[in-house]
Amino acid sequence: MDNWLTYFSTELLGTMILIVLGNGVVANIVLKGTKGNNSGWIAISAGWGFAVTVGATISSALGGVAHLNPAVTIAMLISGWKQNIGPFSALPLILLGQVCGAIIGQIIVDIFYVKHINDTLSSDEKNNVLAMHATIPTHRNAFVNVFCEFIATAVLIATIMATRNWFGQSDWMGPIIVGVCVIAIGLSLGGTTGYAINPVRDLIPRIVHQLLPIKGKGKSDWKYSWIPVVGPILAGLVIGAAFI
Repeated sequence: MDNWLTYFSTELLGTMILIVLGNGVVANIVLKGTKGNNSGWIAISAGWGFAVTVGATISSALGGVAHLNPAVTIAMLISGWKQNIGPFSALPLILLGQVCGAIIGQIIVDIFYVKHINDTLSSDEKNNVLAMHATIPTHRNAFVNVFCEFIATAVLIATIMATRNWFGQSDWMGPIIVGVCVIAIGLSLGGTTGYAINPVRDLIPRIVHQLLPIKGKGKSDWKYSWIPVVGPILAGLVIGAAFI
């Protein structure tokens, strides 16, 4: 893949779909009056797994690297960028695509569910509106929260790296296995922090929440915001080194 625009556009599209379907399922379950309201954690875990599979499949099918996650990009960089991806000049394009895709994806979700956001805020359930953007821990302890995000992301990245070694970069089975992994992480490890396992998936929608022009939306919880960034990045560094 020598077309630089492809690196950017496929990461943008894949990440956009990831956020639309991933935060979309959260919105459908936590916002007041939706058809899926109160469907539960199993539905959220499954929805996020399907979101990863669909986003990665489309990105890969269009010739992209299908990272959709800076922690994955970091792991690939550490483990051997040139043999895994190609020119180093692709790195900023991939990261920029992820950021832009997350912005567009979250804006789509907010527009899609705007009536239900207002209904939820009218019931003073501000945390549910934040939850459809970013993660919220059950207990606030910096070390434990970083540890949880690190372990969950490490499982994800190890699965991605192993899948690439098994099938190769372009095989259609890869996104399916990674999607199953995300469901497993949600069901087993998602109960403490909400398993961001992706800095862009949490930080960028949190920024969108901060800028959301809706009165009474509540705070964006910036005191916690560094944890879903640092934990996954540390996992990317460690697992990337393990696969050198």
